[in-house]
Amino acid sequence: MSAAEASTAPGPARDELVRVSETQARSWTDSVFRACGMRDTDADIVAEHLVGADLRGVYSHGLMRVPNYVKRLQTGVISATANPEVIADHGAVAIVDGRNAMGQVVGLYAMELAIEKAGVLGTSFVAVRGSNHYGTCAHFVEMAVQRDMIGISGTIGSKNIMAPWGGTVPLLGNNPFGVGIPAGRHDPVILDMALSIAAGGKIQLAAKTGRKIPKDWAYDRHGRPTTDAVEAWSHLMVRPLGDYKGYAMAFVVALLSALLSDAAFGADVKDLHEDFVNPQNVGHYMQAIDVRRFREPASFRRAVDAAIDAMHGAPRAAGVAEIFVPGEPEARLARQQREQGIAYDRHVLAELDGVGEQLRTGPMPRPSASGAVVARKV
Repeated sequence: MSAAEASTAPGPARDELVRVSETQARSWTDSVFRACGMRDTDADIVAEHLVGADLRGVYSHGLMRVPNYVKRLQTGVISATANPEVIADHGAVAIVDGRNAMGQVVGLYAMELAIEKAGVLGTSFVAVRGSNHYGTCAHFVEMAVQRDMIGISGTIGSKNIMAPWGGTVPLLGNNPFGVGIPAGRHDPVILDMALSIAAGGKIQLAAKTGRKIPKDWAYDRHGRPTTDAVEAWSHLMVRPLGDYKGYAMAFVVALLSALLSDAAFGADVKDLHEDFVNPQNVGHYMQAIDVRRFREPASFRRAVDAAIDAMHGAPRAAGVAEIFVPGEPEARLARQQREQGIAYDRHVLAELDGVGEQLRTGPMPRPSASGAVVARKV
């Protein structure tokens, strides 16, 4: 989530928040996906990804997604046990077929391959098909950053929610992309952005929790701007970031994500939230660039630090307390929530409790008045 989105996103009242430790949230999520038939290692991959998104404040891609994922696994529209595999390999480039596994599992496999290839050849490009909704781009580009590489990733949306500029029928997702760049004493630069004013998941979260949305986020069924999150979610058509420019970028990310690997595009994209019969065949791309092929990594990190310092030191407009670079607000919040617990909306926790009851894994743990984490009986 960008700093701009963080400042405008509708949030719950303080008394509707419950803090849950990262460890407890991951353990509970692990148990849910194991109960759906996933292997322990794969369940852990998904749990780490979802809870990591919540830590960073990107709640639209965190545990809020669990009920939908569980339903898709239970109906068999996602395979709980499939193994992604390389189906074409040509030096620095490859195609991965996810075999309809969970998107987080496929994405990790593909980015690990991209990093391996970049370590040998300097750069890589891995196209993916046969996948599912893969969560946040940030998670994958950070994998490359940890290896002194620049990570790049994009994905086609798993629901068409954006019309071509000037059109009235959604034929594109908001098709996010991410870039991760290593730094030294600063947090790495992590750009992770959807190509709509706000991610569809933020509108869904507002609808779940009874919040209004800013009027420039989405249109109603008549193509008019709306602040009604329920109406916007029911007939979802988001406004592109930068209007025609955001549409153009979403179109290009779709071409890179879907057409190189022969994944679903346009009218062929199945709805993540409505279609529980047909596999989605979601496409992604992963790229890694080895900094060592350009300059010594420590020297590069110092140069990135200096660039960040320049941004921080820029003259500020009236009322602006601090200037950020991409990924900085999220990294700061993650550190805070690791110490204090992740703040979850009670409405979201109640829905997760329902999943735990259905699967007999128990409710999401809650902190007691003494601060100890406890779980209510189902």
